[in-house]
Parts: sequence; C-alpha cells; structure tokens
Amino acid sequence: MISDGVRFWKRFRSIILGGFFLGLAAGCVVVDQRSPQELEKAYGPNKPKVQDIFASKEVSPGEAWKIYLNASDPDGDMRFIQVSLWVPGGVLMPVRLDVPASTGGELSGYLVLYTSDLPFSVQRFGGSEITIYVALEDRAGHVSERAITSTRLILGAKEGPPPAGKFQERYLGTVPVRFMQTPGLGGLSSWP
Repeated sequence: MISDGVRFWKRFRSIILGGFFLGLAAGCVVVDQRSPQELEKAYGPNKPKVQDIFASKEVSPGEAWKIYLNASDPDGDMRFIQVSLWVPGGVLMPVRLDVPASTGGELSGYLVLYTSDLPFSVQRFGGSEITIYVALEDRAGHVSERAITSTRLILGAKEGPPPAGKFQERYLGTVPVRFMQTPGLGGLSSWP
C-alpha cells in the first residue's frame, strides 16, 4: 500500500517537472553564439538601408494606416524590420517583424497599423500625432539608420496613396500595439 503511494508521488513529480522543463524549453529562443566577426564573415560586412518611406500624413481614427518602405541590403541577409511607435502619453514596445525569406537584397511593401488598436484616449482627441520609427536588421546584427514618419488622427481624413510606381503593394506585417510597462507612481495611475 505504501509503495503504491510512493510510486504515485514519484510519477506525479516526474510529470510535473517534465512539464515544467518542456514549457521552459518551448519558450526559449535559440541565439546565434558566434562573435560579431564570425557573423560578418558568414553574412557580410554591409548594413541594410531604408531607402525610402511613405505614409499618409492624415488618417481617420479607427482606420488602418499603411507605412510603405523600400529597403536594400548589399549582402542580401535582411532578417527583421524593427518598429517602434510614439503616441501622446506613451511609447510602444519596440517589436521585430520577420522579413519574408524570399526578399533577398531588396524589400518593398507596406506595414499596417490599425489605429483602432490604439488607446481610446488617443483616438478621441482630434489631431493626435503618431510617429513611427522603422529600421532593418540583418543576420550579422547590423542595424540600418532609422526612418521616421508620422501621421495625425483626424476624423474623416482620407489616407492618400503612395507615389505611383515607387512602392510595391506587398504586405510586410502588422505593427502590434503594446505599451511599455512602467512602475506605479506613488498613487498616480500609469497611462494607458
């Protein structure tokens, strides 16, 4: 009788610990452990470049805002589009969006920000300005200079098209709206 109880608890403990370590392993990301010199040797010494960026200067609250960009990398190893967003009262968490594998050394298309995902306080006050920062990162860890553009949320505004023939109509990803967490401020509420 006692041995059955001991075996049960040993199995139970093994299952719990196994599940814990499996969950931990599933959340881990494999990081390239090579030195910067080894990465440059493998992928090349050149950093990517955002050649051009376009976004409508006015967009209606609740609508999708398209940010067009053209970029290149002489080594052809672009890996991520880095995006961060500034809105009145807060800075959004910087995010990395994967560059499509078929891109090679040239990238042209658009990112989408759904303004309906922004806090209501930003949407309801007319004229709120949103600024987006875009950079590219390659497999060697080189990061391009940031390209910056902004728009104003104006009720009834119509988003203008990009210059004809300059950008591809290719979806590159959605900019998620995630705000940085700040510690409480002694009884004051933190925004948002």
